[in-house]
Amino acid sequence: MSLNTPWIEKIQSLPVLPQVAMRITERMQSPTATIDEVSNLIKSDIGLTSKILRLANSSYYSIPGGVTDVHKALQYLGFNTVAQLVLTSSVFGSFKTQGTRDFPLKSFWTHSFAVGLFSEITARSLQLKNPSDSFVGGLMHDMGKLILMELSTDQLSKIIKLSQDQYSSFIDSEKSMQVPTHVDLGMELAKHWKLPEAIILSIQFHHEALNGEASVPREAAIVAWANLWVNTQKIGSSGNYCSYPEEVEPAYAEKIGISRQQREKITEHFNKEFEKAGAILSGS
Repeated sequence: MSLNTPWIEKIQSLPVLPQVAMRITERMQSPTATIDEVSNLIKSDIGLTSKILRLANSSYYSIPGGVTDVHKALQYLGFNTVAQLVLTSSVFGSFKTQGTRDFPLKSFWTHSFAVGLFSEITARSLQLKNPSDSFVGGLMHDMGKLILMELSTDQLSKIIKLSQDQYSSFIDSEKSMQVPTHVDLGMELAKHWKLPEAIILSIQFHHEALNGEASVPREAAIVAWANLWVNTQKIGSSGNYCSYPEEVEPAYAEKIGISRQQREKITEHFNKEFEKAGAILSGS
């Protein structure tokens, strides 16, 4: 269902992503980026500086003597962890909503971050060109639900209730109610934020890929798999009450060219990295 003008206007009235965050992320992807350059960019944003130092000094890292300088924090945390924090903080911070009883925000962010992390780990494992795009695509795949919360809380609640009552997926509930889907809303937001095409496609196809669409880009298929895996593991929640048979997720992994051995390594890597997620999520 395509968006009508009022919805588009509402989305375009939302804040844009901070340019400093996009610049920091862009430079951290470059093989020529230096710690001095990136730390100076971070220091230009007081909020990001505070969050990165708080992360570096959290119990997850236990850096001897603590850290009071962004340059030293980057040396300990690494570009990849800092990029995740910068992006997560920027995306989360663009919305002021506090969540609702049937859509707790902490569970939603946990789900979104987990899908982003799993997508990025998979992209790195498969040696894709821009794994950070996979992180953002995974982080933002359900962002349309947050737009619904921001702009039409009653409609969001009705969709969730239908999903609960019928044990259906969130998007199937949207379609049965004939309302704009979170996919359409999320894509419009990504365009408003001028994000790369690969991220927009990941949002567009994170459900369609599971239906066997032949033209789905591999990056989008990875986000679809990550979303499926996170849902089956019940990590966080995004208002989706559809359950999947155990065999669906590994079968889809094989279908998109991920061997059993690769799947096991990706899962193991995710489990280790996700232990740090509490620090990143609280720092956002």
